[in-house]
Amino acid sequence: MALTFGTSTALTITAANLASAANRSSAAVTTDTSVNVMQIMLTVNVLTTSTAPSGNKQVIIYGYMSEDGSNYLGASGTVDNVDGTDKALTALGVPTNLIVLGTIQLSQGAAAVTFHEVIEVTSRFGCIPVKWGIVLYNDAGTALGATISASYRTGYYA
Repeated sequence: MALTFGTSTALTITAANLASAANRSSAAVTTDTSVNVMQIMLTVNVLTTSTAPSGNKQVIIYGYMSEDGSNYLGASGTVDNVDGTDKALTALGVPTNLIVLGTIQLSQGAAAVTFHEVIEVTSRFGCIPVKWGIVLYNDAGTALGATISASYRTGYYA
């Protein structure tokens, strides 16, 4: 058996120009059961603007998952209202029930820069979820740029 990596696959998330203090969830991904998935690597790319970030100067990447494909971690009508679709969220709970996957520290000053964060998510979830997705929280003190994207790649033994 050799460790093999699947192809990089885009997550559906429409987070371009995400306002400061705003949240956006991705559409859920169904984990491929045709192979013996051992890990999932996630890449998030965030373009800033020429306005310098302030305050916490970061984008927080949360994860959500589902055991049955329809009931999602943190799903509530008021906070953490993920439902497996690409959408703006009403609010995150304080504290949130979502899982912190990582942060992108924005330290570029007043320049438009693309930051990349690569995260191994299965260890943070504690399992390989049936369905999963991400939530981006803009904690930068300013709006993000026009290009925000995310992709994932699975690792499995073949």
